[in-house]
Amino acid sequence: MRVLDLKDKRFWGMMLKIGLPIAIQNLIFNSLSLVDNVLVGGLGEDNIAAVGIAGKLSFIFMLFMFGINSGANIFSAQFWGKKDLKGVRKVLGLSLFLGLTVSIPFLLIGTLLSETFVGIFTDDPEVIRISASYLRVLALTFPINAVTSSYGMQSRGVGRTKLPLLASAIALIVNTVFTYLLVYGKLGFPMLGAYGAALATLAARILECFLLLFIIYRKGYELAARPREFTGYTKEFLARFIKPVLPVICNEVLWALGVTGYAYFYGRLGTEAFATVQILDVINGIFFSLFTGMGNACAAIIGNMIGASEEATARLYARRSIAFGVLFGFAVGIMLLITAPLFLSFFTISEATLALCRSTIIVYAVYTIPKVINMVMVVGVLRSGGDTIFAAMIDVGAPWFIGLPMAFLGVEVLALPIYFVMAMVNLEELVKATLGVKRLLSDKWLNNLVRDIHHEEEVLIS
Repeated sequence: MRVLDLKDKRFWGMMLKIGLPIAIQNLIFNSLSLVDNVLVGGLGEDNIAAVGIAGKLSFIFMLFMFGINSGANIFSAQFWGKKDLKGVRKVLGLSLFLGLTVSIPFLLIGTLLSETFVGIFTDDPEVIRISASYLRVLALTFPINAVTSSYGMQSRGVGRTKLPLLASAIALIVNTVFTYLLVYGKLGFPMLGAYGAALATLAARILECFLLLFIIYRKGYELAARPREFTGYTKEFLARFIKPVLPVICNEVLWALGVTGYAYFYGRLGTEAFATVQILDVINGIFFSLFTGMGNACAAIIGNMIGASEEATARLYARRSIAFGVLFGFAVGIMLLITAPLFLSFFTISEATLALCRSTIIVYAVYTIPKVINMVMVVGVLRSGGDTIFAAMIDVGAPWFIGLPMAFLGVEVLALPIYFVMAMVNLEELVKATLGVKRLLSDKWLNNLVRDIHHEEEVLIS
């Protein structure tokens, strides 16, 4: 079969059914950040930078969650392809335990060491003050997000993509309304600035988690597991689970630390440069939501195919996803350039920062294609096939051995403007994409991890 066969209704149907709700949910998630940054941005660049710096701890934590649940989703998708519900629920239990355990130190850092953390990225006293107060509230969302992430992402593995979307959509509405009211003190609410935005985010996350759990258990969906179904793991199961999942967790953590290191160097260029990166990361996140949805859809589809022992189809669909990603990435890069002026008009920033944003957005657009290749390759293909060690090697190695040295060279040695530094840093995306495509063509990435796993009182889905 042709790699890009537009007549393959099975592939395109699954991509739309699974990928579109995930893309919309990720769009909503990034819109939450956009809302905070736009509304807080009306208070000036110090506030934009402050929210961006506080968000770095949340960024690292959410990548921890993504690593845990993306790794767990390898198994839940393959178990679902095998029609094994007991296996799916065991995976959910492990992801919940790991997520809540990891949330504790992040909660403590955000609440007790907020000023110390913020001080890593800036020495501006006003930015530190605003950012620390924002972070102390934001940190309270971490345990809540651990639960939401586990149920939300494992829902994708069993095809329940609309449910997390609904909960996130309602959370976005709540966050938008209360951020506006609390930032500017409207309708009798106190004017709390960035601190008010953090309170609104906390309220939205609580509501999102409640709705997700309420619907799953009220409707008796696949993830409505009883507490006893989260226990009783055999040594064989744990060993089989840890082997591919641990590299995914380490992958996300080390990658997060690497790209957070970029923020340190960007901060060295001043508040305007840091605000530029924060604004463009938010705008780029809106477009990149589409690629995240595609990567997660690819993971679910290919994982299901592998679990069902349709390995030839899994290989074909992997190549088709990458080929489509290249075309889609080109189109989205053009859209990013065209719509950037509209998004920039939402922010209250100086002419100097606006000029930096206009130049830097070109860098984001140019690197769109390799970035979408890497998203689909690492999250969608390599992890769904259990090739997590190779995925971790290229995903972690790129920022640590290419991106960070380029950032150091551009900032500390050559003292280049932010857009030149970002162009140098993103060379890591080209290297990673090249190595990933080579691995794809070798077919060494495909591994069936659940073929010979059986459970006592195994629950099969008819």
